[in-house]
Amino acid sequence: MKRNLILSGGVAHDYPRTSAMLAEILAQAGIRSEICEDFQRIDEGFLAGFDLVTLNCARWTCSQPQISLAWRQQAGFEMSVEFQRSFALFLAAGKGLLALHAATLCFDDWPEYPHLLGAWWEWGYSGHAPLQEHLIRVRTDAHPVVMGIGDFAIHDELYTHPRIADTLSPLAAGEWAGERHPVLWVRDYGPARICYCALGHGVEAFAHPSYQLLLQRGALWSMRELGEGGP
Repeated sequence: MKRNLILSGGVAHDYPRTSAMLAEILAQAGIRSEICEDFQRIDEGFLAGFDLVTLNCARWTCSQPQISLAWRQQAGFEMSVEFQRSFALFLAAGKGLLALHAATLCFDDWPEYPHLLGAWWEWGYSGHAPLQEHLIRVRTDAHPVVMGIGDFAIHDELYTHPRIADTLSPLAAGEWAGERHPVLWVRDYGPARICYCALGHGVEAFAHPSYQLLLQRGALWSMRELGEGGP
């Protein structure tokens, strides 16, 4: 069974519940998950025994002046040299990364992070539409991760205006204020595979069958376990 580390925790989201749901969803695809909320545990060799890392978290430096003291105490995180080395070694070994929702604002003190993820949150520019039902349009035949998954409506928080590090070909997008906003893409980063999905604010999203299938396929594809016809 493949091993997955879920990095969990932060502010403005019910991470204890959604990470537990995520572990159950991925277990149905043959992936055993460990949930980690203490990021200080991650030293240079910590990730070596995992096949996949999943980011279901909101942890960043919180250096922006508009961030409250409470948020700084709950979410503030400065990446250690050991953490960065462990992540770099993990990716260099050709492992997989599944990044969800607020992952685009994480690890803002790691200059390379936006390039491996493909996009990042820019304070004062990026934002989100209200937590409500949104229609997600899927490029059904564009990639094995989305093959056969049609458009779907989901109660979620739609992220808007991510800063794009380079050219991306989104596999799914939501619409808000007359614009289309990418919510799912996959990419190679050296020998590693990355899948990012901007959906996943709360338990309603994690209970959605289409989102669950995207999570399973994104994880399997990142570990090179997804065939052309899906799982």
